[in-house]
Amino acid sequence: MVKRKKSINLKKYLAEGALIVFSVLFALFINRISENIKLENRKGIAKESIKKELVQNAAIIKNWQEKHKVILERISSVMSGENDSLKIEFQEYDYFNLGLLTNNESIIDEVVTDTAWETTKSTELLSEFDFEISQNLTYVYKLQEILSEKTMNKILDIYFDINTQNLNNLDYTLIQFNLLFQEATGQENLLLDLYEKAISSLNKE
Repeated sequence: MVKRKKSINLKKYLAEGALIVFSVLFALFINRISENIKLENRKGIAKESIKKELVQNAAIIKNWQEKHKVILERISSVMSGENDSLKIEFQEYDYFNLGLLTNNESIIDEVVTDTAWETTKSTELLSEFDFEISQNLTYVYKLQEILSEKTMNKILDIYFDINTQNLNNLDYTLIQFNLLFQEATGQENLLLDLYEKAISSLNKE
C-alpha cells in the first residue's frame, strides 16, 4: 500500500515537473515569437525609412545632374570657342563670376541625407538585412558621401582659390571646372543607377 502511494506520488511529481518544464518552454517560445515579430516590425520600418530616403535623394541627385550637365555644356562651349560671347562676358568682371556658368543659381540647392541609414546602422538592424540589400545600401551611401562631401567640395575649393579669381588664369580655371563637373555628372549617373538597384532590392522582400 505504501509502495503504491509512493508510486502515485512519484507520478504526480513527474507530471507536475513536466508541466512546469512545458510551461517554461512554452513561455520562452511565445516570448521568442514576440521578439521576432517586434524585430521584423522594426526591420520593416527601417527598410521603409531607408527606401523613402533613397527616393528623395534620387530626386535631388537627378536635379543636381540636370544643372551640372548644363554647366558642363557651357564650360565646353567656352573652351571650344563656340561661345566667345560668354568668354568675353567673363572679362567684364574683376573676379571669376561663377554665375555665368550656373545661370546665377547655386551649384546645389538641396542636400541629400543619410539619417535613416545611419539610424539603422546604430541600432544594429543592418545585420538582420539580406546580404545583397546590405551591400547595395553600402555602395549607394558611400558614393553619395563621396559625391556630396568630396567632389562638391573640390569644386568649391577651386572656386574659392585665389588663383581662380585672377582672370588671367581663366582658361586653366575652366579646364579644372570641366574635369570636376565631368567627374560629378559621372558619379551622379552611377549613383542614380545604384539608387534604383537599392530600391529594387528593398522592394523584393
